[in-house]
Amino acid sequence: MRELGGIALLMAALLTAFPTAVQAQMEFSLDEVDEEDAEPAKDSKRQGDLIEELAAGDDTDSGPTEPAPQREEIAEEIYAVQQIYALRLKRLEIAPSVAFTLNDPYLKHYGLGLALNYWFTNVLSVGLNFIWYDWGTNPLERSTSFVPRIQNQFRLSVPINDWQFGLWVNFTYVPFYGKFKVRKKIFQWDAYLIGGVGLMRTQPIPVFDPANRSFDWQTNVAFNVGAGLRIFLTRYLTFFTEFRAYMWPDQFENTQVAPGPARDDSSTWLQSGSSFVANTSIQVGFTLFLPIKFEYRLPK
Repeated sequence: MRELGGIALLMAALLTAFPTAVQAQMEFSLDEVDEEDAEPAKDSKRQGDLIEELAAGDDTDSGPTEPAPQREEIAEEIYAVQQIYALRLKRLEIAPSVAFTLNDPYLKHYGLGLALNYWFTNVLSVGLNFIWYDWGTNPLERSTSFVPRIQNQFRLSVPINDWQFGLWVNFTYVPFYGKFKVRKKIFQWDAYLIGGVGLMRTQPIPVFDPANRSFDWQTNVAFNVGAGLRIFLTRYLTFFTEFRAYMWPDQFENTQVAPGPARDDSSTWLQSGSSFVANTSIQVGFTLFLPIKFEYRLPK
């Protein structure tokens, strides 16, 4: 009986506790209600902001809009300017050329020249310049139109000297150099000054008494100064042109013919003093720099 009474008390206790637990699960506090209601409110606010943004976007699109500035496409060409294309330092220069006189009023002189220069710096050189003028022709065939005009109109003659050759020791200095572009090809150029001293071989042409007079070649101390322009076609080949002024004291034929036996005296055939001669010429030619294959480090 006691066992049945204990079981009955246990079952009564369980039945009493079960409604209490169920009631506890069914009860809600005010804080829990507020928290559950707050979350939908946040979502609705977010939805409202999104709708406002879309509406604002629609209003902006509906109004007039200015086109955005467009960038113009510029095709830029970049050129890399090369360093000094060819150096002259410690190189031998061989320069053949042709020469044409400019200011001789009586004779036309045509020369074939050759220059040899050694460059001991990149802008200074020393060398020899040789020009040959005697081609075995009659000098009077190379006279200008001025000579027969004087002879025919004034019955006068002028003393004329022919040239055989000239030889000079020259110094060359390059003060200016640069580059220029022809289409897409860049050329190096330099301008130089030249001057030196040497000799000039000349011969008077008998005009006043050609039947008795004849003259030998005579050697005169000569000077020259000039300026030139050189264009490099390759590292060893150039084209050049230069202006030269050649100066020397020269003796011309005596315009007076001695009478009698003194006519055959050769000491009376030349003028007593010397005359200063200054002739200018243009020379055009090519330059070959040796060695052709020359390795060096280009300066910065």
